[in-house]
Amino acid sequence: MVNPGAFQGSRKIFLQSQTAEYQAGVVGDYAADALAQIQRKYLKCFPIDLPHNEEPSPEWLAAVDDKAAGEEHEGPDLNALNEDELVAAMVKLEERQGMLRFRKAVSSNVVMCLI
Repeated sequence: MVNPGAFQGSRKIFLQSQTAEYQAGVVGDYAADALAQIQRKYLKCFPIDLPHNEEPSPEWLAAVDDKAAGEEHEGPDLNALNEDELVAAMVKLEERQGMLRFRKAVSSNVVMCLI
């Protein structure tokens, strides 16, 4: 299980603020959906490209619209890149996907630890 102490600042405050939503999901038998919504909101406030030890600005957090559709990320354009550029782009894409899986798993564990 993840140590909730690993989250600091606005990330910790955000996750703590979501415990009631998660508890309602557990009681209402829709915990997985509640957790998915919490993760979606978390990733809107704290994008994958933002280093985990860097705080977003208060202006950024205030501007986040939880109701808006998520940002689409496109893969590399196979026709526009040479072989070396394509390899580099694929490595970057795989790193981003790995970070997404990691952050989702960690945030899930933290929310469940806090209740």
